[in-house]
Amino acid sequence: MHLATLLGCGAVLAVAIASHAALRHTPTPPAEPPAPAAAVGHYALVVEGDATRLAITHAVVKASPWAGVPTGLTSLFQLSIRDAAGAELASVPIDLSRFDTDPTHVGRPLVVEGCEVRDTRIALLVNVPRYTEAAEYRIVNGERLLGTAPAATVKTMAGDTQ
Repeated sequence: MHLATLLGCGAVLAVAIASHAALRHTPTPPAEPPAPAAAVGHYALVVEGDATRLAITHAVVKASPWAGVPTGLTSLFQLSIRDAAGAELASVPIDLSRFDTDPTHVGRPLVVEGCEVRDTRIALLVNVPRYTEAAEYRIVNGERLLGTAPAATVKTMAGDTQ
């Protein structure tokens, strides 16, 4: 065989192999978004105030995993945990169904109906996941901000050393 024919056949073969490989190549799937931060235990937070302002007044760190939101619980009142960039790590509904949350009633005396007491003064425990990446805790009612707490403050209240 002539050298030119050999080189020509080799070139055709190389192109055929490259074309076949390109056709068989499956595109790389797009990169997955980063996994959400993993919670390390949880906090039991004491939330106090009224329908116009709420604050985290005490915190306890718990090593046990966060149990999650109780089945079926929904609420316009939420405790949002944010990282330093402002991204939401978690949003936990706050069950205020036992309280009078009408802002126009704030300061009124409590109402007793049979064995049910409704008060505008709010004090309750809220269990939330503990994120080492947390920077801020926000308490909201829909779009209305009712209170904030820096994560460093919550950590200090809880005596959290991690």
